[in-house]
Amino acid sequence: MSQSDTNILADEAYFSHTRPDAISFDANSADGIFGVVHDLGNLIQVATSALNMISRSPDIEMGPTLLPIFASARISLQRAGTLVQQTMRLASDGNAAAEPVDIGACLVEIEALAKATWDRNIAFEIYASETLPIFRCSRVGLQSAIMNLLLNARDAMPDGGVISIVATAIDDERAAAGIELRISDNGLGMTEDVLRRASDPFFTTKASGLGGLGLPMVNRFVQEARGHLRLESEPGRGTVVTLRLPVEG
Repeated sequence: MSQSDTNILADEAYFSHTRPDAISFDANSADGIFGVVHDLGNLIQVATSALNMISRSPDIEMGPTLLPIFASARISLQRAGTLVQQTMRLASDGNAAAEPVDIGACLVEIEALAKATWDRNIAFEIYASETLPIFRCSRVGLQSAIMNLLLNARDAMPDGGVISIVATAIDDERAAAGIELRISDNGLGMTEDVLRRASDPFFTTKASGLGGLGLPMVNRFVQEARGHLRLESEPGRGTVVTLRLPVEG
């Protein structure tokens, strides 16, 4: 066995004995996100190396049954690696210098992306007030936050439905000037217990796939913007997420 193969097996042994409760994660810290995503990247590298070892082994015949399985596994790992890289960039850009952002234009771009890639049984209703002030933030961070909320809304409507996005200027003498962004769906909704834990890192009700980081990342963006996040939901009646974002006077 080569030294590289020995290192791979050592990595596998390390990760297999790492307890989930030993992982420290702060959803509001870029370091916390970097740490978790970095470990995921390491796991992907271990799995990829293991596949390469098996494919090179003279003891395993890569016949017509195994070849498509290995090809599918490699493609899945490549996609996972791309997701890790994108998440690292998003986490990094969350700390990027703020720039003036036109939220109305930002919503148009996100709607176009979602319509081009999602099932046609998801409809969008978007309204952006013409009097919206310019908001200073990381553009990528804002787009990531909105897209995470849209993905949650989509997943809550397995049979299709309507996602509504309303952006209005806060016109209240008792509150600071700002923008209110409301994203609602008519999906499954959440129980009180699920709603209470919805922003906890890694908490998810999804039966498969990765989950549990979307809302914590949204919450982090809102906190960095010195804004407020409110969740409202009832089983069978959908969910409403409200972001109140202050703007400079």
